[in-house]
Amino acid sequence: MPRPLWNAASQILMALGYILLAIAIPGSLYIGSIVVGICYGVRLAITVPMASEVFGLKNYGMIYNVLILNLPLGSFLFSGLLAGILYDMEATTTKTGGNTCVGAHCYRLVFVVMACSCAIGFAMDSFLAFRTKRLYSKMRALKR
Repeated sequence: MPRPLWNAASQILMALGYILLAIAIPGSLYIGSIVVGICYGVRLAITVPMASEVFGLKNYGMIYNVLILNLPLGSFLFSGLLAGILYDMEATTTKTGGNTCVGAHCYRLVFVVMACSCAIGFAMDSFLAFRTKRLYSKMRALKR
């Protein structure tokens, strides 16, 4: 099975994990966190070898660094900016001047946005799988 399809499958499962986190039923925090964590691990394990298969090893160091750049960049954009802004929108101002929010609604919109971004990632991974179908069929033929 081509690696881009594994990435696409992990994106769909990750979107389901974020939806579980957004609906906030009892126990969904644990299950959703486990699903999202496993899917992140799958993506990290598959993306780097897939890049070497698709782009080759000539400029692998630069390609690897660009791929790994998604971790701090995504953390800053989604956790720092998006989650902070959306939390502040949901929070109520206290008498001391701070913001507070208690309950599942505080991060619900963040999880919905993350699920939507996973759906976009699924579409992109599916497109990549379609584009690299010929490459992976050639690789299978060489292994035989």
